[in-house]
Amino acid sequence: MSGLVGSPSLADCEDAADDTPVHGVSEETEERTERETTSIYARLPVSDSKGVKTLVDGDRTLFVYGAVTGREWRETDDERLVEEFFEEPVATAERTDGTFLLVGVDDGADRLLVATDKLGARSCFLVDDRPAFSTSVAACLPFVDDPTIDEQAVSDFLLMGLLWGTRTLVSEVSMARPATVYEFEDGEWRGERYWKPRYDEADPDGAYLDELASRFRTAVDRTASTLPEEASIWLSGGLDSRNTSSALCKSAASGDHEFETLSAYTYDANPPTGDNIEIAREVADRLGMELTELDLLPSPERIERLVDVCGGMVAWHITKNLSGSYDIEDSNVFMEGVEGSLLGDHLLQSHFSRYNSAVESQIASEAALDIGLVEDCLAVSVDPVRTFRHEAEESDENTFHHKVLDIHFKNYYNRCAMASNAIIRDVGGDRVVYTDGDFLEWCARIPTKYRKGTFPFTTKIPMGTSRAKLGMTKRVAPELADITYERTKLPPKYPYPAHVLGFVANVGLGRLRSEQTYGNGQLSDIWLRMDTDLADWAETYLRQAAERDVFADDLYDLWTRHQRGENLSPVIAHITSLEYWLDTYL
Repeated sequence: MSGLVGSPSLADCEDAADDTPVHGVSEETEERTERETTSIYARLPVSDSKGVKTLVDGDRTLFVYGAVTGREWRETDDERLVEEFFEEPVATAERTDGTFLLVGVDDGADRLLVATDKLGARSCFLVDDRPAFSTSVAACLPFVDDPTIDEQAVSDFLLMGLLWGTRTLVSEVSMARPATVYEFEDGEWRGERYWKPRYDEADPDGAYLDELASRFRTAVDRTASTLPEEASIWLSGGLDSRNTSSALCKSAASGDHEFETLSAYTYDANPPTGDNIEIAREVADRLGMELTELDLLPSPERIERLVDVCGGMVAWHITKNLSGSYDIEDSNVFMEGVEGSLLGDHLLQSHFSRYNSAVESQIASEAALDIGLVEDCLAVSVDPVRTFRHEAEESDENTFHHKVLDIHFKNYYNRCAMASNAIIRDVGGDRVVYTDGDFLEWCARIPTKYRKGTFPFTTKIPMGTSRAKLGMTKRVAPELADITYERTKLPPKYPYPAHVLGFVANVGLGRLRSEQTYGNGQLSDIWLRMDTDLADWAETYLRQAAERDVFADDLYDLWTRHQRGENLSPVIAHITSLEYWLDTYL
């Protein structure tokens, strides 16, 4: 999806904006709303009639890109939403839940407002010093006189396979923060954060998990109220998607919403052993959902499209599982399962107990590559952890525990967990069931004990799952608690210690037998060793990157080492994603 707003002072740039190469936008799916002072460009999937609203009140117009949920607003409250958003934008956004980007244009007051939801589920990019923004970085470029590569962003991308903070690959374009209202005043964008959760830990007992499950069911039901009659979900052999599927099916069966039917899609990955498909099929049968299996193919055209749609800010090996989206003929509104990181699956117990600073904790939780390898790949002098330091300094939290969580909520979800949702919006609509303030407040208070642990004498080897995820399944989807969990090969009804042992047996013994297991034998590694067009594509862009000033000139050695047996697919994916986007757009 591409959206663009230009103010009267940018009228001379509109023709350039029309010609910007934004992958996936076609005349059939693009609707343009022209007004005297502003043009809004938005892809509106036919299947997501509830996904965009235009609310007009005299000179004031509020565009709701996505869907607003929660106790505060109902369809009959549209006029009040417009009035209150323009009068008190920060307070109004704080009371608003859902998956949305709110754009307020007041022609009479020459005023432009942009508000992101509590997790920043709908990406928004701001052009420095100009009243222009877009849901696509490429669409911002015509409004930048001389776009330059952000070398720190290149370093960050090499380190993580994605970006952090507000950086994009273009120095003059920034990403909007989640839970923030922006207003363009006096030649600059000014943002005010309107929400953050409490970070104090709750007591680790059954009452915490009961409340967690209750708030999740409410969040799902609120999302269900915004769905059309039919919707779809990505279903794997894990717990997050089955919990969400169960809750959505119950909302559909309640008869309280227009939403009636949930179908599911799956693919063979993570790892590609067929286990996920088999479990997904059992879950779908139990819930009465139609399940469709999609093939994941090593296609250069699809890889390029993934990089394009994500604005060059997520490496292709991270988003490859969504490439099957382009095989869905009748796309509608898609959802993914509740984000496991909210349930202790990303920030581990060790990230709070074994580090002395928020910078060290970020390196441990977010760095996908060794810092030394990143420095070896660069020809420019950049501090690889500068952005982590900046985020630690930006947080106004005073305790280590709270600061780590604050950085996480400001960055992880919009820059990693949901950044690939742009691919779903490239073919249809989407919702995020967990952008609900009440649910997020409770997730932020998860006891450290309920987070995933690491094995004794290690800091980076995680156990198979978290207590919170297992507890959620037993409460939200008890009818599915006897179906095997792919990571541990045990049903969720078994106690947590059994799952820890099951994960050890599944992964440890599997690797001893040279079998594909969780965290090993990933598709990107396999694809780059095959004689395919994608391997040729990656080799070509790796050679080309070595000729760019920002990269070291011996990058091709990575390809040789990979083909000799080292698994260097992550760094190769990072570099080739960067080079393709930079070559295409800059």
